[in-house]
Amino acid sequence: MKARKSDIIWNYIGTLMSLGANFFLLPFMIYFLDGEELGLWYVFLSIGAIVTLFDFGFNPTLARNVTYCWSGAIKLNKIDVSIVNNHEPNIGLLKKLIFTCKKIYLIISVLAVFVLITIGTIYILKVSSNMSGYNYIVAWGIYILAVFLNLYYGYYTVFLRGVGAIAQSNKATIISRIFQIIISIILLFLEFHLSAVSLAYLGYGLIYRFLSKKAFYEFENIGSRIKNDPTIVEASDIKETFNIVWHNAWRDGVVSISRYLTSQASVIISSIYFSLTTTGIYSISVQLITAISTISGALYTTYQPSLQAAYINNRKDDLKKLMSIAMTVYCVLFWVCIIVLLVIGIPILKLLNPNMLFSIPILLGIAVYDFLLKHHSFYASFISNTNRVPYMKPFLISSFVGIIFSILLIKTTTIGIWGLIVGQFIAQIAYNNWIWPYKVMKLLNTNPIEMFRIGIKKLL
Repeated sequence: MKARKSDIIWNYIGTLMSLGANFFLLPFMIYFLDGEELGLWYVFLSIGAIVTLFDFGFNPTLARNVTYCWSGAIKLNKIDVSIVNNHEPNIGLLKKLIFTCKKIYLIISVLAVFVLITIGTIYILKVSSNMSGYNYIVAWGIYILAVFLNLYYGYYTVFLRGVGAIAQSNKATIISRIFQIIISIILLFLEFHLSAVSLAYLGYGLIYRFLSKKAFYEFENIGSRIKNDPTIVEASDIKETFNIVWHNAWRDGVVSISRYLTSQASVIISSIYFSLTTTGIYSISVQLITAISTISGALYTTYQPSLQAAYINNRKDDLKKLMSIAMTVYCVLFWVCIIVLLVIGIPILKLLNPNMLFSIPILLGIAVYDFLLKHHSFYASFISNTNRVPYMKPFLISSFVGIIFSILLIKTTTIGIWGLIVGQFIAQIAYNNWIWPYKVMKLLNTNPIEMFRIGIKKLL
């Protein structure tokens, strides 16, 4: 299984459209929503990001195992993978994994909605106590429904990514995001306020679910292969498969929690210690930088199924080449995009709303922190391709230490928002920022200079 040029192109277009939806909508949201509504929407997103943690690592773990099945694995292991020479998909094993996946995501989604309706609603009512009317409550109810559907049918993203259907997955994303943008703009013009973006998010999820399901079963005749496969999936098969994937899933889940704490949790902390307007501006800054790092790392995302397949088939040269190209593109593209943001993007946002006072130093601070965070995360993700998650404890410890440092800096100093950045930065640079790149380069018998040289050579 190799990443095709079309996969790479469609993944970049899909990533740009997925993130571009937020960029396209941002000017309209700034224009039609006041500072409190905008800040509250980002609180919605941050709480929504919490419940997505309920998948507790099943998303990346299941995607890896789908790739193993599609690459011809005879069986699934709790740790590591069995090297194979058979490149024919193991449909029977894939069928068991799909049935297990559907059961898992149904349970996850129900639990997530329960948390949103109870704890989430209490928190929303608390932070929005100064807001009048009921529009934001209606918007919250719609958002809960959207999160449920998006989370439950998220397993189709796992299936598509696992079998290497990168282009098909991104085509579904592009079409769904276009509908989301159109619906949002129309409803904002009709003065639906927060309900406009919530309804549009719900529409996005419904359309994506339909398109991605269709794309998966049509890819390489998977639907026909599964239908014609004689394997009968029993309850015992689902239980056995669950026990296998759970071994690493809970570890990936802990990593997901740590990633939330190192990114989205800062928005929650900001809403506690600063005004909703300040939180809104900070959240937009984080969103902009996160978008840049996501775009810059899109090539690694495209290559990930190929990296997993290369590992299970013991192709070490391919591992070094793919990783070198992906990380070279990430490093160069990230800082090019940052320059474009500062020179063009921020001035445009200031023209749209002069009251949005963006701080360039804070933007750069977030950029340096996020660049290093995503950089070591990609290397850690490379290690996960071997079906091992040794970085779980360091990720979790660093994230908690970062939050503690951030709160202490906010409460005991006068640096304000800078406390959120500096506290997390200190915690990550002490260990994670350097240890995982070092371990992967040692595993591949290479160094940063050689990787950059290989990356540039292959790109040229």
